[in-house]
Amino acid sequence: MKLDNLSDYLKNQIFIAFDSETTGMWAPINRLVELSAVKFTLNLGEIETFDFLINPQKNIPKDVIEIHGITNAMVKDSPTAKPVLKKFNEFCGEDSILMAHNAPFDISFLASALRRNKMKFSDNMIVDTIEICKEFFPNLQSYSLLNLIKKFGMSQSQDHRALSDARFVYYLFRHAAEKFPSIETHEDFINAFTIHRITDSDDEIKELPSEYSDLNFAFENKLRVEIDYYHPTREINKRTIQLREIHKLGSVYYIIAYCERMCSERTFRVDRIKEYKVLAG
Repeated sequence: MKLDNLSDYLKNQIFIAFDSETTGMWAPINRLVELSAVKFTLNLGEIETFDFLINPQKNIPKDVIEIHGITNAMVKDSPTAKPVLKKFNEFCGEDSILMAHNAPFDISFLASALRRNKMKFSDNMIVDTIEICKEFFPNLQSYSLLNLIKKFGMSQSQDHRALSDARFVYYLFRHAAEKFPSIETHEDFINAFTIHRITDSDDEIKELPSEYSDLNFAFENKLRVEIDYYHPTREINKRTIQLREIHKLGSVYYIIAYCERMCSERTFRVDRIKEYKVLAG
């Protein structure tokens, strides 16, 4: 790699390329199943790796397993998200710059997991290698991770596991660095790239529309609610739930709640709640 034109700041800055695998595509109702990262500098190359499977405490759907190959049996004895996130925060430290391919996706899962576990993360800068590749390698047909690593001769295949994908993110950043403008300081870096932060991600809604005022009251006061819930493939059934989070995707509101019948956390579409009654505390 041509390092001659890079500043000492860029050569010696600690970067962390990371990637996650999950139970699905939308962070509020899905969970992390793997979190991995590669710590590196452009001067020294790879320094250290971080690699953990995570027990999502919910079932991994079959169609998702077909993508990343992580089965329920593989994560059964793995740690839950909280201790892994604590270790990841320690691994990153406060001064490293993080990066991911389609960073908002991975950020949304980290932010949801942190919020769910009442944890905070250092306010590290995060850059997106999709955005970087679009800027320095314009007019490509596709900016998917697989297409880019094929184009630049890094690999002809992708196994969709977090550590190998994180390593590809590192390779892409290193390849693009040869085209970077003069970057001498943190401020120069901020001016050169779009900066993301985990603290910017917050899709939790604090209340439902006014027609659900009783549900809002139950949410605010931590009261149990009895619902008649409709599912397209099942009959309407009664559930007793304790509301924990409210989210919105498009025009649809979702409740994440503890379901007493299932003895676990479940997600409910609000428009499928046909009747409900707030129970006394």
